[in-house]
Amino acid sequence: MSIPEKIIKEIDMLSEQERQKVLDKIKEKYMAPDVILLGENYSWWDNEEDDIYNEQ
Repeated sequence: MSIPEKIIKEIDMLSEQERQKVLDKIKEKYMAPDVILLGENYSWWDNEEDDIYNEQ
């Protein structure tokens, strides 16, 4: 098993609260502060029904 796989396995065994602490620390240490993360909050972006620019 590779080191990244071991790390992921260890993170998966943590509680949700502990996992969030670890992920926050990783973001703080290894990611640029001006990075924009898109996730579930922007799922509306791909919604064809609400796309005002969609010509049908």
